[in-house]
Amino acid sequence: MRPRFKILVIMAAALMAGLGAAAPASAATAAPVLDTSVFACSGSVCEVGPGNVGVPFAAGLNVIGDGITQSVEKFYGDDFTMKITSGSLPPGLQLSLPSSEWTVTGTPAKAGTYPVTVQFAPTQAGPAGTQQLTITIGTGTADRIDLTRAIWSPYSVNKTLQIQGFDANFGATYTAFATSTGTKLGTFTESSAWQDGGIQNNLRVPPGPTTFPSVTSPGSVTVTDSLGGSATIPGTVNLKYS
Repeated sequence: MRPRFKILVIMAAALMAGLGAAAPASAATAAPVLDTSVFACSGSVCEVGPGNVGVPFAAGLNVIGDGITQSVEKFYGDDFTMKITSGSLPPGLQLSLPSSEWTVTGTPAKAGTYPVTVQFAPTQAGPAGTQQLTITIGTGTADRIDLTRAIWSPYSVNKTLQIQGFDANFGATYTAFATSTGTKLGTFTESSAWQDGGIQNNLRVPPGPTTFPSVTSPGSVTVTDSLGGSATIPGTVNLKYS
């Protein structure tokens, strides 16, 4: 529990004592959990990759709990410790906290499937959580693109299409298409600012018969990459002027 939450707890306890109410027994603090929403999970085990020998790999391992929510998780990695308690990462990869986000990064050197268990706990106090993971490394074309959203703003100055998602193959190049017409909308790579596998890119996509004919129903967006991966997601619309 961080200091600001401790102050609130102390104030609440003092108020209850002043009112003559008996303070309830402290509720058990829940263990934090790993955000696995962009991984491929089967039961309790989640695949982080796959990656490929010789292709840069990057994946953020973000923790939810102790007041940290999914919307801000990547900024609060240093509120938790993290370590591998069983198994080992593929040769060439390492778990580290380069800034505010725990990441697995590097360039894989050997193909195979590598199971690991990571443990994470608040740096102040509280129970630890664990998560079983696997990282599969292929030899050149193993890939999985996970798209989380595609938001088109046709009335913005730049007619922006924002694409977000995840792919552990940090060295891939991506191309976006209008699914219904096959029109190429743009090409991009992952941002080097975070190096956590996150895909976030803004493409200029004006309305038109070969892009999105309707400003209210853009249809779906398909993203492919240089490794042969592909994913499709329904587009949503932001009709605000900006």
